[in-house]
Amino acid sequence: MSRRVCEEERTQPSTCIFLDKSVEYAGNPLIDDYGRNSSAPGEMGSPVVLPEEMKANVSEALRMFRVNVLASDVIPLNRKVPDSRVPGCRGKQFARDLPTASVVITVHDEWPSVLQRTLYSVINRSPRHLLMEIILVDDNSTLKGLQQDLDDRIAADFPDGLVHVVRMRQRAGLVRARMAGVRAAKGDVIVILDSHSEVNVEWLEPLLTQIKADQTSVALSLLDYIHAETFAYRSHKLSQVRYGFDWRLVFYETFFRPFSNDASVKPGVVTVGTAFAVDRKYFLKLGGYDEGMDVWGGENLELSWRVWMCGGSMVHVPCSKVGHIARPQPYSFPAGRQHTEMHNYKRAVEVWMNDNHKIFVYSYFPQMKTLDAGNLTERKELKQKLGCSSDFDWFLERVWPELTVFDKNASVWGAVANIALGLCLDTHNNVYYAEKPFFAEPCHGQLNSQGFSLTKDGVLKSGLHCVVVRNDNSGARALLANCFSAPVDKWAYPKVNEHLCHQRSGLCLDLCDKVPCIKNCTADVSQKWTFIQPTSGLQRVG
Repeated sequence: MSRRVCEEERTQPSTCIFLDKSVEYAGNPLIDDYGRNSSAPGEMGSPVVLPEEMKANVSEALRMFRVNVLASDVIPLNRKVPDSRVPGCRGKQFARDLPTASVVITVHDEWPSVLQRTLYSVINRSPRHLLMEIILVDDNSTLKGLQQDLDDRIAADFPDGLVHVVRMRQRAGLVRARMAGVRAAKGDVIVILDSHSEVNVEWLEPLLTQIKADQTSVALSLLDYIHAETFAYRSHKLSQVRYGFDWRLVFYETFFRPFSNDASVKPGVVTVGTAFAVDRKYFLKLGGYDEGMDVWGGENLELSWRVWMCGGSMVHVPCSKVGHIARPQPYSFPAGRQHTEMHNYKRAVEVWMNDNHKIFVYSYFPQMKTLDAGNLTERKELKQKLGCSSDFDWFLERVWPELTVFDKNASVWGAVANIALGLCLDTHNNVYYAEKPFFAEPCHGQLNSQGFSLTKDGVLKSGLHCVVVRNDNSGARALLANCFSAPVDKWAYPKVNEHLCHQRSGLCLDLCDKVPCIKNCTADVSQKWTFIQPTSGLQRVG
């Protein structure tokens, strides 16, 4: 092994093995010259800014491909990226007898240089004895460069048997295409990876270490960001983030409780589906993806719920970093995106949620109530066969308690309507935990933004927040705050006067220019509130 090259790499010897002239990769300039041209565009994750005269062409490329393919084509396919791991991840020693990995990458009309950079990043930064194969599933691409040209490039660049191409004869969608790759895989562990990614230093070993320790866990990489226009590689500065979801079934990034920016693995909630590892036999026993779902959307939530409720776990592995191009949704939906996503969501909801939880989802998606989700018999039988929990409250209590179940432990719940103005308290679907104001808007019955619950112990909660007041003076604004990071305020709702009374200050909820605030309690109708449930036709409850 070349000591000079390893010193330049500044990585563990297991990574340097790819530059050993004795290994089967030798002779490929993209391997041998990995990262040596430090002045090349985009090297070390630097941004690529094309000349001003190309601005119109760049705009057209972004419109057509949602990524700047012109910039991609001038960046080396084997570029290096900065080591973005926190210090606690560096210098770790990994067992040599880790399970082998089959990396499954699905592609549909991905720009060739973007895809090839994904392949090279995996090959250049994965120990050869652990990387059994890369399975590239072409989901019936029509883009030039992804048919015979791609096969020729793979045959020329990589040793026989390392990269397999599986071609779908007709468009299958992400879910079914991934399952085709899983069924073709031979490795102990399946690693799912998007086709517009660049893996970081020692990304694979931490995932395999976690799977070896617990074969019923799904190991999630921490995502870095690659800019869709400049291809700048930006490290996620915080090592401990997880993903949650609200009653719209929108998933988002949030922090762990309590927060710690260290290298330890922690249980998560759901996966975004971009980069994760799972034991192959366990994944197939668990039922893989639900192939009754179409194209894209909802599969990540359904899989996460199933893993947790059937005895497994979703685990964040912050030492595994993967850069991912942040871009608008690239998939085409033959039946329309909204219809497809609702179809997929309903399959997940009908299998895993209780009836009271479905109300909260369907208040946002009323069309979903009557939508045909297809035959669910097989998925429900699988749930029973695996001995999974049949109570979604189990998941919410143990895994995702941040999400409010409006009717649980509630003295009253629903949309909170101001009797004088006919406006309802509205969070504007805020998902962030920094303290934020909320508003009063025309009542529409969608609980995700207008649902509130006054618990039996006096906490006024929205879907993801608690209502607090930080200033006890008359006119102070009410705010949305994290229910778990600090003591929360208590409220009372005596139905005799329909006031929402802030107990610490003794003041009442009112509206100050249509913004919730507290004022001295009066008999004014502007301080009268009623809770409206979605099944009541926007009529007063109680």
